[in-house]
Amino acid sequence: MAKSLRDVFQLARKMEMDGVKFYHDAAKKAANPQAKRLFESFALDEERHLRIVADLAKGKGVDVESMPMPAESIKTVFTEADAEAAAAQQATADETKAIRMAMEMERESYRLYDDAARRGDSEDIKVIFKRLAQEENQHYAMLENTQEYLTDNKKWFLWNEWALLTGDMSSMGE
Repeated sequence: MAKSLRDVFQLARKMEMDGVKFYHDAAKKAANPQAKRLFESFALDEERHLRIVADLAKGKGVDVESMPMPAESIKTVFTEADAEAAAAQQATADETKAIRMAMEMERESYRLYDDAARRGDSEDIKVIFKRLAQEENQHYAMLENTQEYLTDNKKWFLWNEWALLTGDMSSMGE
């Protein structure tokens, strides 16, 4: 793990740049429209993270309150999907592999930001890194959800999306 704040900024910049490229490439290759949209959305999030890290490295402040969480900007890529049409379009091996790779990238990004938040020099830095960790964690959860959707659409729709559409969140632990 990075030793200094400067090391964190350098590693974060590299990870975010890699993430931007990875998600743009994955979106170009995705045949499934929901996977494509998710990858495009994550590429935009990673570009925003890159700008945040660059601003922090320059000593600029970041307004955490104005930062959208990934789920707020994309809601769910599946709500608009026709379950029957999507079920017929199973994930390709490339999409499945890309999702697994993306989940590992998000896990590593989370670890970096979570560690930086715990060791931050100032409360402002801690808050920003904690927020970035939360966003990376949310990316991971959305990828996990996407993987389930693309591999077993009918089961996913029954358990996850139905609750969102009906407003009955009891099966979601709420």
